[in-house]
Amino acid sequence: MSIEMNCFRVEGLETLSTRYRLFSIVGIQRDGPEFYGNIQRIIKQLSFQMRAPITTHVVDGETFLLIPQGYTNPPDHITLVGAMATLKDTGRGIEIRFDANAPDLDPVRLRFLQFAIQNPLWENPRLWLPSAGDPYFSKTPTKQLGSLDLFDGFAIRAAPHPEGGFGVIVDLRRKLVARSPLGAHVTRDQVNKLKGRSCVYRMGNRWYEVSLSGLDDRKVGEPSIPYNGKPVSLLQYLHDQSPKPVAPSIAHLRPDGAAILYRTIGPQQKAAPAELCYLVEDTHGAEGATYQRETVVEPQVRYPDIIEIVTKLLGEIRIGSSRLSVKPQTARVSTRSFEVPPLRFGHDATLRPDDYGSREKAVSDYGRKRLSWLSAAESGFHVRSPFGRQYLVMPKSVANSTGEQFLADLKRQVESLYPDGGGYDPEVIEYDDLTGKRDFVTQSRAIKAAIQAAHVKPAHALVMQHRYERRARASDQLSAWTVKELGRQFQLTASVIHTDMVKRAYEARHKDGGTLYVMRDSESRRYTGYLRNVAINKILLTNGKWPFVLDEHLHADVVIGIDVKHNTAAFALIADGGRIIRFQTSPSKQKEQLLRGQVAKYVTELIGKETPHLKKTPKNIVIHRDGRAWPSEIDGIKDACAALAKDGAITADWALTIVDISKSSPAPLRLFHTGQPQAAHSPAVDNPFVGDWTRFSDTEAYVCTTGKPFRIPGTANPLHIRRAYGSMPIEHCTEDVFALSCLTWPRPEGAMRLPISIKLCDRTLFDEAAEYDEDAIEFEVTADGAP
Repeated sequence: MSIEMNCFRVEGLETLSTRYRLFSIVGIQRDGPEFYGNIQRIIKQLSFQMRAPITTHVVDGETFLLIPQGYTNPPDHITLVGAMATLKDTGRGIEIRFDANAPDLDPVRLRFLQFAIQNPLWENPRLWLPSAGDPYFSKTPTKQLGSLDLFDGFAIRAAPHPEGGFGVIVDLRRKLVARSPLGAHVTRDQVNKLKGRSCVYRMGNRWYEVSLSGLDDRKVGEPSIPYNGKPVSLLQYLHDQSPKPVAPSIAHLRPDGAAILYRTIGPQQKAAPAELCYLVEDTHGAEGATYQRETVVEPQVRYPDIIEIVTKLLGEIRIGSSRLSVKPQTARVSTRSFEVPPLRFGHDATLRPDDYGSREKAVSDYGRKRLSWLSAAESGFHVRSPFGRQYLVMPKSVANSTGEQFLADLKRQVESLYPDGGGYDPEVIEYDDLTGKRDFVTQSRAIKAAIQAAHVKPAHALVMQHRYERRARASDQLSAWTVKELGRQFQLTASVIHTDMVKRAYEARHKDGGTLYVMRDSESRRYTGYLRNVAINKILLTNGKWPFVLDEHLHADVVIGIDVKHNTAAFALIADGGRIIRFQTSPSKQKEQLLRGQVAKYVTELIGKETPHLKKTPKNIVIHRDGRAWPSEIDGIKDACAALAKDGAITADWALTIVDISKSSPAPLRLFHTGQPQAAHSPAVDNPFVGDWTRFSDTEAYVCTTGKPFRIPGTANPLHIRRAYGSMPIEHCTEDVFALSCLTWPRPEGAMRLPISIKLCDRTLFDEAAEYDEDAIEFEVTADGAP
């Protein structure tokens, strides 16, 4: 079988050229903390205002704004975060050709191509675009699913072609949307419950997504919009702004219908007729989850559908006098394979993939044994220390009913997986959930009061809570508060579970005049898996009980994963194959980019604390940055290494490599195993094998951390690896990432897309970085009138 990728060559580029004008950016300091963020704000703001492929380019250390020739001048001044930027025309320009070898201009060329390729798609009346940068979707639903419609779509981005030149990466998307609109009679209470939800606003022939922020006090037919110096109704505004004849959906709007409010860029709110707004259903939501499988696309479906999209929609692209076309032929790439690494369990037991039989069977057995060896007497967990003090915090309603049986079942699961812990016997703390609401404020106050009354000591705590926020993917304030505040106020390392599964899993039976709770037969398999997940992820891993480690050395002596979410930075240090793990979090004023001094401080502390425990003084320091490493972060890490070398914590000839690990992309690259077609049939298509990887350049590679033989629904999504700094060969960078992805501690029998260096950061930030309202806990009055 050969390997193909969803990248398609753009032909005709030898006829294409353009010219960009250079504008100097005055008023923002390159070494300032907001420099790179402000540069991105300038690009985004001007691209939107001028509808042009605006970008930047560095010449002799100075960053210039690039405006394509033929567009008007940008504004002289732009207000930014903590600065006012002045744009000055330098009178200089750059000639851009697309058939010349000029790698330093590739970002500019890709930006121009991306804009040019999307032009015919924007103008296609059969497609709709939720918002700039999103995938395109057909206006005709593919399938009806209950009260929902399933829309097929695709994402597209310009990219270097692996065989030279440029191409486009195309990938499938699917979206679930309510078939019926919110309606003319939607009420304020209904809209308030939907705040923050996305809707498709079908404004005549133009469709796009908006985020609900409320209900307008005025009806569609009441004056509410300033237009040409006087207030007009939303209905009149839509008629005036629409091409004639207007679409039936606008022509038939009711003047007495409700209007919803939504936000666009900036603080301004806009209105839309509720009759034209259709709720988008997330696959994590109550109704969307029912049809989640319909949005998962297997490789044998994805592959031909992508080719069909390219054939139908990208056959010809006109840019001025140039005519481009996208060849509907996937790129073929050469791949190599990494073998899954040997793993060390307890009792010095080593798991290696069998070297007989097929590769598929060997890796499949390797996955199953990762789980079975955890409870085997001759192996078990690599870490075999006894439990420290443990607490189980649960609501009284559960403690008074299923609590005793839940604890017995949980103890049995923990002790079967980890018999070396001396028994899992947590002290139970009950909090009052029988009075008042089960919302964020009431539950957090009750939990705090119960823990204070118990006079707890530093320990680990498993906290069971009622789930009060039902919105899909909504951040959980209560979980965030629990993890942060119990640690800060009581020195409790907390993890959170919810009551949902416990309520569903047990049924009451009457015996000898009493009530007995037993596991439902229909829920037995699911609940057993749930208890195992709680035991591993919420108890054992939280207690630092690592199941297995790498048996062989990495190319790096020390790996540090870094991620940032909601103004919280996470750092995870991995050394000695996973035998040494340390992670910590830090509040950050920056949402994405960390400050030079901040990064230097934490990297210095992490490595400095662990150096005494390492077998040898580390030389090769590798950073795994979730997303991208900013220049300020690179400088800070270099500062840290210099300081550590001076103190003797790392060798004087230290080598630093920084690797960007991209978890997501607007249009991700996919790899397909394809076989020869038989007779008139299409070629056989399958996921690539776990460990397959392809080298794009000296600094970029893609590696399959998921795929065959692990049965994960859908199409494998290779991980993009880019060396942002340093000289470690890209093969070694990629091999270390793959090896660390085989430390599948959260799900031992399966595959894990991310290396454990990034997964630990994700795991830490999932609850801890969510935002919560401290003032509400302190000051809000609850339903019973208590402050």
